Amino acid sequence: MKSTTRSPRTALVGVGSGFGAAIVGYLLVYLSASGTIQNSAAFGFLEAVGSELSVWQVVGWVFLNAHGVTTLVPGLFGSTSSVNLIETGETFSTLLYAVPVVCLLVAGAVSAALAGAESPADGALSGAAIALGYLVVALAGLLAFPASFGGSVVRPDPVTTVLLAGVTAPVALGAIGGSITATLRS
Repeated sequence: MKSTTRSPRTALVGVGSGFGAAIVGYLLVYLSASGTIQNSAAFGFLEAVGSELSVWQVVGWVFLNAHGVTTLVPGLFGSTSSVNLIETGETFSTLLYAVPVVCLLVAGAVSAALAGAESPADGALSGAAIALGYLVVALAGLLAFPASFGGSVVRPDPVTTVLLAGVTAPVALGAIGGSITATLRS
């Protein structure tokens, strides 16, 4: 049998599937969290004092928080706190943690199916290729989601954004989704 995981098509399918999974995941979190953010007293206060914080940026923090990435919040005297907005209270549903898991499993399955993976190993490699597209969106989030407040910047943690959201989660979950799909197809 010919291995399907080494073709340029497989890489392109992986990039597209990973990119699509990240965009769909962000949109699902946006649909779930944007109303809560917009109606929160904290967001209203920040708008009132002239902050240029946007709902889509806070949704970005929540989206990355669903991957286990923390948001870095400056504190007094130069200290910084790491915050996961999903864990900090009852504002957001813990079901948001399922969004990236489901999106990445499906993307891995789609990638393996479109690449024509014929064995679990080929499926796993095809599924893991989604990390290429998902990492692009994670890196874009590092540039798009920071917000300034009076000289301080609230932003996603760059190390965990790359390692957890950009590499580990898409490789592991994509490989699982791809492997399952290839197993079911054979």
